[in-house]
Amino acid sequence: MHKVFSLLITVLVLSACQTVKQAEIKNPHGAFAIGDNFNYVQRDKFASDLGRYIPNPEETVLFIYNHGTENSGIGQECYPDQIPSYARAIVRQHPQTVLYYLCSQEIGVSSGGDPKQQRYFRRSTEISRILGLFRAHGVSADRTFLLGHSGGASTTLVAAADIPDAFNGFIVTAPGYGFAHTGKSRETKELAPHYNTWKAAVEKARGKPGLVYAFTGDTFAPPTDLYFMTGMSNLQLIIQSPKSCGISDFHAYPWSRCFRTEETPKIWNYIQQQLTEESQQAVYAQ
Repeated sequence: MHKVFSLLITVLVLSACQTVKQAEIKNPHGAFAIGDNFNYVQRDKFASDLGRYIPNPEETVLFIYNHGTENSGIGQECYPDQIPSYARAIVRQHPQTVLYYLCSQEIGVSSGGDPKQQRYFRRSTEISRILGLFRAHGVSADRTFLLGHSGGASTTLVAAADIPDAFNGFIVTAPGYGFAHTGKSRETKELAPHYNTWKAAVEKARGKPGLVYAFTGDTFAPPTDLYFMTGMSNLQLIIQSPKSCGISDFHAYPWSRCFRTEETPKIWNYIQQQLTEESQQAVYAQ
């Protein structure tokens, strides 16, 4: 997760139709991606803009995207236009879908700090708050999905443990505990508390089915850190060997053309399955 934004900016050129340039928005709350349109939202206008960007909440399939981070928190630049290409493909191809990129305002700690104060725990609370706003607007939990990459993937997994009833499912890529990039063993005295606390939190995320992607050669989120997930029956752990596809760093593989082409149909099928199952359960409950 360290330096992930500078890494992505360096290696990626993403096509995003922006109605407002990033430089024109001060301290953005996030952005709505709807079809080919891309709209930044300021913090004090988020609630009022919901009606404009989601006029038919009962019919909307909503995705909340949780970004990766270098140090998270206020003062960090937020790049809503850096949504992974598979997610942009989904909202372009399916008119009933809306994606909201949430600019996190939560700050984590260094490796010497309290592991329980790490950003992904704080960001889970942040997700709970914003999901409450979407629910109040009329977007139901069964039509809501969480997406996340790197630190945002860990955030999503912690949210899956904390508030599983607030959304239907999740798709995450390259989740990590935050310090694999240092090259030190996760079993060292300094890092073991962070890895073990993160692992214990993620192991509680058993309330919803989800897709978890990891990539061999990823030094920010090594697949070996995720092997414990094979014992979680609700998760599908997908470890891929990235192809040569214009992405030089494997941590950024979800932005590649190869990932978009090969995985978007599978991800959409998963979403459709979840929507169908929730619909059937609602019928049975009546």
